[in-house]
Parts: sequence; structure tokens; C-alpha cells
Amino acid sequence: MKSKAKCPILTRRAKITIGGFKMIKFFGKVLAIIVVLAIATNVYAWDGQRKGFVLGFGLGGGYTSFTQTVEFMGISETSDRENKFGLNTDFKIGYAPSNQFLIYWMSNVNWFGLENILGDNVTIANGVGGIGITYYFSPADKSAFIRGGIGGSTWMAPFDSDIDTWYGLGVVGGFGYEFAKHWSIEAVVMWNNPSTEELGIDMKTDAFSFAVTLNILGY
Repeated sequence: MKSKAKCPILTRRAKITIGGFKMIKFFGKVLAIIVVLAIATNVYAWDGQRKGFVLGFGLGGGYTSFTQTVEFMGISETSDRENKFGLNTDFKIGYAPSNQFLIYWMSNVNWFGLENILGDNVTIANGVGGIGITYYFSPADKSAFIRGGIGGSTWMAPFDSDIDTWYGLGVVGGFGYEFAKHWSIEAVVMWNNPSTEELGIDMKTDAFSFAVTLNILGY
């Protein structure tokens, strides 16, 4: 038996919201990281070659489309599809064996607001963390590139400690263009399926996300 309705887990009526002072404080730290990294790349600039240690961060707009399913004793209920706009953060740290190929640990997260079943506004962080690679079509700056990655995924409310985190698998793919040394515009798509189990009830989110970010990469 399968029915289609609003999912009772996290959403009753979802709406975009700012997750209070904790959310503002968090993204204040994010902006501080971008400023520090920008200063580091311009002042120290390592050696100006992609080959070697790399550290990067991106910030932009994100879109997430998802459904949630509850299953208990063979009966499943799937929510209507929700579509959310919010922010995206993209973190990379790793090593480039050449000026065209990068391998790194990545964390790509879409942040958006929901109203849960209790009527509380919560901030959701839906993301993928794992191993990523990027290939630049030119060893020089001002080059187009493609990227991909795979790893674990999470669906969490980081500013609400009483809400459990869901875990699953996720994949990331994208492309972009480095328009100046260290700076690039990037478009990324992400799919993930975090889930959890509680008291014999299986709960799963199936999410597809898209983001466009301004990125800085130190090398």
C-alpha cells in the first residue's frame, strides 16, 4: 500500500526563512573565511601554480527539490515534492598533482528553511561530503573545468540539537570557469538520499539540488 501526502517528519508547510541569530552568526564566520582566504591568496599566493596544496571555498545560491517517505510495517507514505531556494556553501581541501588535475575532500551543502510539523522554523543543511576531483582544460588560469565527487550525505538541522541527523549516499557533478587567478564561477548538481530509522519506522529523503557559486581557490 502506498499513499501520497505531506510528509509528517519535517514539513507541514515549508517556507524559506532565516534560521535566527545562529544562522546569521554562522554565515558571518563563512564570510570571514572568504575574506581571509582572499587576502592569503593575493598577498602570499603560495606559488601561483595549481600544482600542490589547494584550499578553496564558494558561496552562492542553491535550489533543492525533495520528497520524504515514511515506511512502517509495509505501509509507505510519500510527501508531495517540495522545492526550496536558499544558500550554498562549497569547501575544498586537497592536492593537485598537476596544474590541470585536483583531488580533494569536499563539502557541498545547500541551506534552506522549513516549517516543521510543530510549526517551528528550522534551518536544514542538505549536503554531500566526500572525495572530489576537478579537471581544468588548460594548465594556465582563465580556464574552463569540470568536477565530480562521491561520498556520504546528510540531512540535518545544525542549529537545533534535538533533531537527529539523517545519513546516506550522495554524488556531485558540475562545471565552471576560472575567470581570474584563484577566482571562478561554478554550477553544481547534487543528488543524495539520507535516511534514518526510529522505533521501527524508516524515514528517507530523496533530494536533487542545484547551485551556482562564486569560488576562491588558494594555490
